[in-house]
Parts: sequence; structure tokens; C-alpha cells
Amino acid sequence: MKEVAIQFGQSLDADAFDVTMKLLSQDCKYVIGEDVLIGPKDICQSYEQNMIEGRKKLDELEWGKSNIETINDAEYYVHFTDYLTHKGEKYTHRCKQKLHVNTDGLIDSIVHIHDQEEQDRLNAYYRKVGLL
Repeated sequence: MKEVAIQFGQSLDADAFDVTMKLLSQDCKYVIGEDVLIGPKDICQSYEQNMIEGRKKLDELEWGKSNIETINDAEYYVHFTDYLTHKGEKYTHRCKQKLHVNTDGLIDSIVHIHDQEEQDRLNAYYRKVGLL
């Protein structure tokens, strides 16, 4: 099951949303803040829209290599690293998502883990470069 989590992280690192979509169950639920998205299409559109908006807003946005942390045989944390550059100022943003892989080998749950300290640092960066 860890291989599914690895493929998920790598597909998002590469903006390969068609690959990501195949790893999600039809009823997969993605919880991000107060929003809940259901189904591969809506979830992958959200990831893609985030990428498009980020690359429009920033001078440069690069994804790092995701890292997988095993919680148990069916649950994993995917750690993501994003490298942001705007007006010559660089920032490394880190976030994580918790995945649950079902017995069919498909991801049926994704939960974005909110880190207020990281969000505060990101907001301070955006203010510094005039984006907030």
C-alpha cells in the first residue's frame, strides 16, 4: 500500500494529474480546511488549479520531491515541499497530507494537515513580497 502513497506524491510532484486520478477511489474524499471534495475529478482539478494559480501569482514555483511517512499499513503522511520565488525573495513551504489506502489499493481519503505556524510564515512571506 505504501507504493500507492509514493505514486500519489510523485504524480503531484510532476503535475501528472491523470496519474493521480487513477490512484483515487471514485468516492475518495479530500478534506482541506472546511472544504470537502469528493471524487477523483474534483480532487485533481483542485490540485491543478492550485498549481496554475501559484505559477501565475509567483515569479517561480517549483515542487520538491515528496516524502512518505508510514502511519500504519493503510495510512500514510505525504510531506510536500514547495520552492517559491517572487521579487527575488525565496521561501520554502512545507505541508503534509494524510492518506488512507483501501483494500483495493486505491486512496479513499486525503486530509490536508493544517499547520498554523507554517501558514503564518507563508502569509508573512506573501506580505513581504506584496502578494497579501
